[in-house]
Amino acid sequence: MNHIEQWFGIVQRKRLRINDFTDLDHLAERLMAFVAEWNAHTHPCNWSTKSAAKVMAKYQAQTTQAAAA
Repeated sequence: MNHIEQWFGIVQRKRLRINDFTDLDHLAERLMAFVAEWNAHTHPCNWSTKSAAKVMAKYQAQTTQAAAA
């Protein structure tokens, strides 16, 4: 497992449940708040908006699939 997979696991367990968000703006707000908090503490890596973009893409794919069903 690479670092980004581990980080996504932490994000999901600590803060994000995809179904908890009514829209992308709410998800983006919570995700960026987590990134800021994560980066404020000592960790081996600082994650960027590229990491947040991956979570947003996953959310968009899930909502698109749900809308098509």
